[in-house]
Amino acid sequence: MVLTCCLLFVGCKELDTTNNNNPDRDGVLSSGADLKTVLNGAYLSWWRAIHGEYPVIALGVTADAYGLAWEDFGAQRMGKEPRTAYNNRSTESNEYQQIAEVPWYGCLSAVSTANDVLSALDNGVSIDKDGPLDESIRAAAYLLRGLSWGYLGLIFDQGLIADENTDLNAKISFVDYKEMIAAAVTELERAIRSAGIAGIDFNHTYFNGVTMDSKQFSDLCHSYAARFLAQWPRTEAEYQTVDWAKVLEHAEQGIREDFGPMADGNFWASYHRYTFDQTGEGPFWARVDQRLVAAMDPSQPTRYPEVVANGETPLSSTMASSADERLSTDFVFVQIQHFPADLGEWHYSHYKHNRNRTDPGFAGDGATMGAMPAFLQADNELLEAEALLNLNRLTEAVGLINAGTRIIRGQLPAIDNRALAPEVMLAIQYERAIELFNAAPMGQWFDRRRFGPRLGSQSVDALGGLQMGTPAHLPVPADELKVQGELPYNFGGSLDPEGIERVF
Repeated sequence: MVLTCCLLFVGCKELDTTNNNNPDRDGVLSSGADLKTVLNGAYLSWWRAIHGEYPVIALGVTADAYGLAWEDFGAQRMGKEPRTAYNNRSTESNEYQQIAEVPWYGCLSAVSTANDVLSALDNGVSIDKDGPLDESIRAAAYLLRGLSWGYLGLIFDQGLIADENTDLNAKISFVDYKEMIAAAVTELERAIRSAGIAGIDFNHTYFNGVTMDSKQFSDLCHSYAARFLAQWPRTEAEYQTVDWAKVLEHAEQGIREDFGPMADGNFWASYHRYTFDQTGEGPFWARVDQRLVAAMDPSQPTRYPEVVANGETPLSSTMASSADERLSTDFVFVQIQHFPADLGEWHYSHYKHNRNRTDPGFAGDGATMGAMPAFLQADNELLEAEALLNLNRLTEAVGLINAGTRIIRGQLPAIDNRALAPEVMLAIQYERAIELFNAAPMGQWFDRRRFGPRLGSQSVDALGGLQMGTPAHLPVPADELKVQGELPYNFGGSLDPEGIERVF
């Protein structure tokens, strides 16, 4: 019953444009072609739930990846200093509620359709009578469930797991985020096995503009498994409990090319249109947070100085400088600030991201053309290096970092083989912040919460933890809790400095 209510809500929110309200299984799923059609809509639902301006912009601002003072997408409230709690109430504005509702209901919608497809296959709907083409459909449905459960586990404190055999007339209990991650990885492993069974006949075309054979599909599954296994911790203490051997197992078999669906000017779009400099939306939207500018140039402050009395900005004539070549190739200096000072000078920075202009293969505009980067090969390599480091294979980790983007794109000095683990860890954190900027939704939020202790708003460092009071995960949306007969709760703010304890 809970999942059914979720789906009705999704229909009202119009998150699933191609597959509105998840068509009735018996009425629509009567042929193999139907299976492909509804899966196409479900993949779009998942994409929009995780890669749209909700929730990415607000969570990027609260993680000090972006500076953005406007109320759009919930950014202004999530970026207040000191941080305030995410107020999980159905009386809040639609704009604000969508931070949690879009990923929650979008992922559940995708799962529901995947369940319908798998149930239809089990009940005789077929392309080739349980042959390789049917197995390809199964693999696609398993991947979709794995991606959806994985991001529910990364974003929320708890989630719902229902498969094709779940009785929707019975109450479905919440499970915590660790169980969500475990279920996601298991599902991705099922997808890999099904793709192997399909073999040379396998063909996956559900990400717009991306065609994958069995090997490419399996590589992507391995990479997402590594991401989920490495990025689920909410604190430094949880970070120490990660199964790094399993992260390494998956990362070693992960992608060897960048992954990013293509924008289509219609439904397939992304948050990038608000975070790239070279788009029609660009000039007035997100800046690169000053903490990341300071990461490239330690002589820069990590928090933008207060505006002087005449309205001038203290750093307006001071360009950053860095040994990292990417400061000039991936970022652009903008002298003028577009945000009012009374909305918070801490949103200020003189840099915007422009890698999509100087590296044409990186991305398009996030709306009408080009790739929308979601998982870079460099990301997989950094996950592998991080796993090696945590498994005390320091020399191998250093070798992998030195063979990667640190030198190839950044032209930074090689890390000495005698370097100690903290130095190597800092190099990994740096590459994740700079090389992966705008290339993994909510990446800085997932990373800052696990890499360092919470920091006061006035004493942030470049690559350390979240600001004190920042939600480290989101609560289940208030309307969903109401269906369950549970009270709404918040995370973050002065009553929850770590951002992990429910506040009612």
